[in-house]
Amino acid sequence: MALEIDYTKDDQILQVYPQLPLLSSRGETWRGLHLGYYRQPAHETPEHFAKQYIIGIDLESPVWQSDKSHQESTNCCGTSCIYPANYTFQERWAKDTEFIDLYLEPAFLTCVASEVIDLDRVEILYHRTVYDPFLQQVGLLLKSELELALRHDVTSSPLTSQLYAESMATTLVMHLLKHYSTAKSPVQSSQEGLSPASLRRVMAYIHEHLASDLSLTAVAGVVPLSPHYFATLFKQSTGETLLQYITRCRIERAKELLTRRSLAIADICQQVGFSDQSYFTRVFRRYSHMTPKAYRSRL
Repeated sequence: MALEIDYTKDDQILQVYPQLPLLSSRGETWRGLHLGYYRQPAHETPEHFAKQYIIGIDLESPVWQSDKSHQESTNCCGTSCIYPANYTFQERWAKDTEFIDLYLEPAFLTCVASEVIDLDRVEILYHRTVYDPFLQQVGLLLKSELELALRHDVTSSPLTSQLYAESMATTLVMHLLKHYSTAKSPVQSSQEGLSPASLRRVMAYIHEHLASDLSLTAVAGVVPLSPHYFATLFKQSTGETLLQYITRCRIERAKELLTRRSLAIADICQQVGFSDQSYFTRVFRRYSHMTPKAYRSRL
């Protein structure tokens, strides 16, 4: 009998894999999306199905798979597989292997799908051995940001915040709906963007909360609109993603505060929403081509 597994719980992961993930997003305040980065010895999993949708990204050794229809395949480095929630499968690898699993919560996927597709229900289909650079890029980007957070104890920088994870999760869902689902209806979109009044309210809210860990859901609620629909309209209005806009505003605000020589750079870092000064310095340099200290010295 196949095991039911919730990949957000350590005890259940150990029913499938011999070791826990080396890196996990379970300590992060991510909405709808989890990540596990694994290195596992040679192993054969039991038959199981997950509560979440799984996007598996193979980074090293070939992985043998068998699904509930007893179809077999072998995934190689750089390929991905997509498992719908509650889909029974089994895996085996003959030597040490390395992979990333992205777990999407069904409620989150349904929420995003209902905003953009004229269907009461849409089904993500099982796909084995797909070469999709986008899926691999998403997995590696999220892994890199989690590694950065662990190295620097970054808990509220823009790239490791709820905003980044929600935006990435929404983009991932849209990609799955477009390429790996039963959806036939075109994605609904607007070409007009936010109204001027709505855009002003959103921008005012962002500027008032630059010191906070702004989330896509919170900012979208100012209008109010659903997160995905808001993100689409915001980019149409500004030409920037919400993350890009917020980061730019934080750097511009930091430049204003740097003119006040009585303020320490560490304090400015906190006031513009960065919890880690070294990370703030890197982002500031990316936007200004110099460090905060060098910028202040030129004033």
